[in-house]
Amino acid sequence: MNADVMMDTAALDARAEAAAILLKSLANPVRLKMLCAMVDREQSVGALAAQVGVREPVISQHLMRLRAEGIVTYRRQGTTVFYALVDGPARAVMQTLAEVFRGAVTERRFSR
Repeated sequence: MNADVMMDTAALDARAEAAAILLKSLANPVRLKMLCAMVDREQSVGALAAQVGVREPVISQHLMRLRAEGIVTYRRQGTTVFYALVDGPARAVMQTLAEVFRGAVTERRFSR
């Protein structure tokens, strides 16, 4: 194998690993719904809980993980904390998923 091919393989391996880590972070129905809600605008914990249909502590646990992984950021306004998607690969993936699946319920059913 020549050096260029080995370097390209190493770079591809690193990108594939990064993609796998990102997809693992997104691979949860609650997190996907939360992130979909944040594609267009920032959201408070209470708003996310109402939209996703789970209790605020559950939302907070998922947000803690997403913050630690650099997928969301936050800002505080008084006693309310607002969360938003960070620009980057996660935002790009979520924008695509939102475009594809937001209308899926009315257009057709997706099955495994």
